[in-house]
Amino acid sequence: MRSTDSKFKIVAICNSSVESAAKSAKDLGLVEGVRVYGNVQDGKMAVADPLLDIANDKDVDLVVCTTRVDRHYTSILPSLKAGKDVFVEWPLGKNLEEARELLNMAKRNKVELAAVGLQGRFDAIVETLKSVLAEGRIGKVLSTTVTGQGMIGGPTELETQTYLTDRQIGATLLTIPTLHLLDTVWEVIKIVSTDGTIIKEKIEKTSPDHVMIQGTLESGAVLSATVRGGAPFKGSPGLEWNIYGEKGEIRIRGANAYIGIVGTTSVELHNFDTDEVETIELEKGTFAEMGPMNRNVARIYEAIAAGDKTILCDFEKAVKRHEFIEDTYNQNNLI
Repeated sequence: MRSTDSKFKIVAICNSSVESAAKSAKDLGLVEGVRVYGNVQDGKMAVADPLLDIANDKDVDLVVCTTRVDRHYTSILPSLKAGKDVFVEWPLGKNLEEARELLNMAKRNKVELAAVGLQGRFDAIVETLKSVLAEGRIGKVLSTTVTGQGMIGGPTELETQTYLTDRQIGATLLTIPTLHLLDTVWEVIKIVSTDGTIIKEKIEKTSPDHVMIQGTLESGAVLSATVRGGAPFKGSPGLEWNIYGEKGEIRIRGANAYIGIVGTTSVELHNFDTDEVETIELEKGTFAEMGPMNRNVARIYEAIAAGDKTILCDFEKAVKRHEFIEDTYNQNNLI
């Protein structure tokens, strides 16, 4: 966003107070003239003067929210009411109820662009796999199996991230790494139904540390996904994703379940007829010179600037993913 050829200009920054916003602007090296605002907290303005409300700033066309998930709702609600375009990190809200309310608010105020940051769908692996599958190189897809480490949800959490242990806050192994991973899989092979510093010792934990999902695909193929908290076994890949077809099988490996952040390390195709294994090169695409995290986020902003919503995850799709989370908890008597 700050590159010389960027299609965006940062005109304002909002934080928990005007003072912290000013410090953020300074730390980020933003040019003088960038306005600073206090955020909405607990339904009340940190600064009472409505002229200091970022939602009322006429020069702000797009509001980007990167707060903790349980603060998304109060942070973006005023901007949606003002009819501004909004891009918010996934999850949309801390639960399905918040997500639906934000979607309805966006519709009610005719917000043109309301999207969430599921950037894995912009990763090179998605474009590459779509091309390979479209060419019929493994025939009809019969099943897909993915196993990954979600990094969070293990035996310990950073002291600054103890909120990850409370399911009510909405930031869990299921809602963040598992849904990021499944959304990437979803973009390749559509899923239509499902079944399925260190913190203090012995802190109460309501968020899961192991997630197993069984489902079906539009084609009738089977999906099986397992995401475990913590780090992988030393020396082992933190992600193994197999797509099994009638004529061959694809194996994708990576560092962990966050494809949208760390990318993948290898893609191989086993041709059953020749019994040969071929290494598949990733599609280059735009911003290929960047690392996966920056590249995929840059692609989101590029799509926003171009008004291209074909890959963007809008609030409608975000609510469907929240429904998926709710269904998963319900099926396991966790609601």
